[in-house]
Amino acid sequence: MKESNLKLAQRDIEEALRTVEEMEEFVDTIDAPKEVLKEKFYTLTQKVQQLEDILKTEGIL
Repeated sequence: MKESNLKLAQRDIEEALRTVEEMEEFVDTIDAPKEVLKEKFYTLTQKVQQLEDILKTEGIL
């Protein structure tokens, strides 16, 4: 894997994990409106898709 793509993948993984953590905190502390949850899931889906694209480019997936 190219160093630049490895760093990109690492960053995307960290961002996805942060998004999941934010969602957990939000759901646990507040009666979350559906629109906010949908937005968080959409963001997470985008980050996972970017990571998948990098891994496919590198032949890992």
